[in-house]
Amino acid sequence: MGAFETASGKHVGPDSAGHSTSTQTSSNARAPGRRWLSVAVFLLASPAFATEGGGNSYPMGVETNFNGVMLPEGAHWFVYYSHYGATHSKNHAGEDNPQLARFRLAVNTVAPRLSYVWPGARLFGAKIETRVVQAIVASDLEAAVARPDAQVPLNRGGNRTGLADMALSPVILGWHSETFHQTTGIDLHLKTGTYDVSERVNTGRNYAQAAVFYAFTWFPATGFDLNAKLRYAANQRNKATDYRSGNEASIEFSGGYRVNPQLVVGFNGYVYRQTTDDEQAGRVASGNGNRGRVNSFGPYLTYNLTPRLALVAKLQQEFGARNKPEGMRLWLQARMPL
Repeated sequence: MGAFETASGKHVGPDSAGHSTSTQTSSNARAPGRRWLSVAVFLLASPAFATEGGGNSYPMGVETNFNGVMLPEGAHWFVYYSHYGATHSKNHAGEDNPQLARFRLAVNTVAPRLSYVWPGARLFGAKIETRVVQAIVASDLEAAVARPDAQVPLNRGGNRTGLADMALSPVILGWHSETFHQTTGIDLHLKTGTYDVSERVNTGRNYAQAAVFYAFTWFPATGFDLNAKLRYAANQRNKATDYRSGNEASIEFSGGYRVNPQLVVGFNGYVYRQTTDDEQAGRVASGNGNRGRVNSFGPYLTYNLTPRLALVAKLQQEFGARNKPEGMRLWLQARMPL
């Protein structure tokens, strides 16, 4: 099913205005708090600690199924729901971060997507599609920074509900044969989401992202399908924090078997790697570039109620995370007639 894009991110910046800490806290004690404020400042649909705030404009795992197939000409509505939960935050070595005394993240996202395949339009022999997505996100973060000498941990949690950055794919090209389908295009994430640099949790990232992608769907034998989407993204600088998140590469994949005309079961997942360093004020962030990585794998099923109404349920268990939370994501997706 098609993409739904939301935002989440990392903000290494000043402490939240209006959220005071103890006046007894020294500047050295505040440093971990400021560093891990990045946990809170932009977390939502794809939460993490690599890139700014550890999140991603693009929600990993959304485009796993039939991502090379373009729908018939005309308009198509999709609705996506995602729940992400994590109780582990992994550091640069892939271990539970000792700087956090407590960590719990719960993010719920609902996003409608409108796709339009332009009737009769062709470019390089391909059909042409345009997509737009606007997600609404509710994020609840509990994060407490550990302090020495049995001091009470510093609270760096918060919650917020609001609009994520709008996602736009202005041009997607699709080529199709009997058993092999492929698409390629551009993903843009616009700086439109709710954002306040003084807040600990935001639903927008305050910078744009541009990405290119290629996806395919292959039917190697009757009843079987294999799918993959390769994506590479570059991020603008967040002017409010002078932070530029590194470039990001990902592969989303799935394999399925059609049990009967209505039911498909299979596996799905993704591999995410940050390929360049984060930078703040022109310097490598955190001294190591703060590069993130994570993998996921899990089952899915699709049920076609009618030829134009399909439901998809997916689970994705994360593992091998670095500079990111490590949790589980549930997707519920629907394609509906316009």
